[in-house]
Amino acid sequence: EAGVWVIAETRDLPTRFAKSVVTDDQGRYVLPDLPKATYSVWVRGYGLVDSPKIKATPGKIVNLKAVVAPSEAAAAEYYPAIYWYSMLKIPEASQFGGKSTIPAKVTQSDWLNSMKNNGCVGCHQMGQLSTRTFPRKVPYSLGTFATSEDAWLRRIQSGQSGESMFNMIVKQLGGAPIRYFADWTDRIAKGELPHARPARPQGVERNIVVTTWDWLNDKHYLHDLIASDRRYPTVNAYGPLYGSAEYSTDIIPILDPVKHTVSNITAPVRDANTPEALGPGHAASDKLMQPSPYWGAEKIWSNKSNNHNGMIDRKGRVWFAARVRGPNNPDFCKKGSDHPSAKLFPLERTNRQLTMLDPKTSQYAFVDTCFGTHHLQFGYDANDTLWTSGGGPVVGWINTKMLDETGDLAKSQGWTALILDTNGNGKRDAYVEPNQPVDPTKDKRIVAGFYAVMPSPVDGSIWGSWRTNPGAVVRLVPGANPPETALAEIYNVPMPGFGIRGADIDRKGVVWVSLASGHLGSFDRRKCKGPLNGPK
Repeated sequence: EAGVWVIAETRDLPTRFAKSVVTDDQGRYVLPDLPKATYSVWVRGYGLVDSPKIKATPGKIVNLKAVVAPSEAAAAEYYPAIYWYSMLKIPEASQFGGKSTIPAKVTQSDWLNSMKNNGCVGCHQMGQLSTRTFPRKVPYSLGTFATSEDAWLRRIQSGQSGESMFNMIVKQLGGAPIRYFADWTDRIAKGELPHARPARPQGVERNIVVTTWDWLNDKHYLHDLIASDRRYPTVNAYGPLYGSAEYSTDIIPILDPVKHTVSNITAPVRDANTPEALGPGHAASDKLMQPSPYWGAEKIWSNKSNNHNGMIDRKGRVWFAARVRGPNNPDFCKKGSDHPSAKLFPLERTNRQLTMLDPKTSQYAFVDTCFGTHHLQFGYDANDTLWTSGGGPVVGWINTKMLDETGDLAKSQGWTALILDTNGNGKRDAYVEPNQPVDPTKDKRIVAGFYAVMPSPVDGSIWGSWRTNPGAVVRLVPGANPPETALAEIYNVPMPGFGIRGADIDRKGVVWVSLASGHLGSFDRRKCKGPLNGPK
């Protein structure tokens, strides 16, 4: 069989280890660089069901016999989850605009945005077995219901994300998605299959080798991981990987990919009275609306640090977007302070700051910031500036070189509002607020909080994705004195694209974005022909 996976898995190592490769045109395969252990080896592929598992050790030639799926339904069990989720029906355009139970302010693209990468798919692998069916063999039952709609209404209240799911489906979307989800699972229960069949890997897709380790546990999830400094990718070569577990736990799992061992540290907070990162506005709630069918009434997530995203610097230190304290900012952040950024845009509260782990000394340092943090990226400047998203109305940064040299955290940090040069004179002036009309003599402040943050390797500009519908990419040019000189540009996602989320920048300065419309989008500012500032 050509273009199918051969998988080798073992539990002989300190943590479960597996490696997958793809067969060539003649069905040949090589599983490279396997640690010494006894493996279960088998074949998986589209159009097949899993073959019997054969025990083998590295260095052996193993001939495997693929097993053709006995039916289309059996084959479909191995399709990617999105093939099943694509069967979910979407309301026709005529159902929007207050013409049905869908709230009048919700558009069709708003609906899709919520059903996909800025809603359900942001947390769940929608379409895998436990979402396209109602699981029966689990420790706890959802109960018995007269209709699938009743079952779905109960399902979305389950566990510590129940409040978040309920608010989106019932409050934001008026409960209208319930009948579409019920119709989806009913049709699947009656035997309907995905409308398309996935193609087997072709060409260079067959060159990929995937290695996986287990390095947390079944009650907590990994939101993110970091292995090296993208600017200097030999930093931490063959070294440990550091995980971020976000809302689920204060544990930072550390995977050694050479020894195949996992160790943990528990991220502390600086202030003992730091509240847990649970409740309204968070993906995890402190109180369960309904028990989970898997964990019952147990609250499996609990944390204070809310470690969301990590980055490694050129010294091999690991920086995290993580909390160190409660929401009230230090005085130097607030109105009345002489801090250069605070004088221009004071900040009273923030939801998350920064921390730094030095693996050489095992020291975990608290880097208190006035601005909020979410994602992190190091710039390409001489100061090794660490830029952050998550600041809402501002973009914040840490001059890590200055911080290392002086230890002065207040002096080493800064932030700026996002100001458009709407008067077109090429510099930052007095501005009108977002809710005020454009003044031809002034600039204008916008609220376009960065989700992704992307320092450009080309010209020193800083880019961000604004996670709205349709969304936008925002360019920030810091200037000579960023709190006073930084200017922004905003470029809205054009139709048919909508629903921006993740984004990154390539070495040519082209920004790439993921969209809920099902597209990857790219924006190359070099191709702009019209004016980039001034009145529009």
